[in-house]
Amino acid sequence: MRTLVIAFVLGAMAAGLALVVAGLALGVTADAAGWDSFRIGAGAVVLVEFERDTTSTGTTLGNGVPLAALACGFLNAAGAAVLRRRAG
Repeated sequence: MRTLVIAFVLGAMAAGLALVVAGLALGVTADAAGWDSFRIGAGAVVLVEFERDTTSTGTTLGNGVPLAALACGFLNAAGAAVLRRRAG
């Protein structure tokens, strides 16, 4: 059980960090390139939202980032369970 928990935590943290870095990099790129406002997500689940106003810009990481990180953690734990079952 401990192996699965470690796999879950490492997978969720790695995916969460990757999503945060990618979202912030996308916001910086959108600001530098002069892109219009946009939103990446599905329905109420938003990963990244970039807003350009006449005086400012803003990048918001939405509720989809932790949801995607949790999903990746579950997938990583499932992969660890499959590998553990095959090995032992």
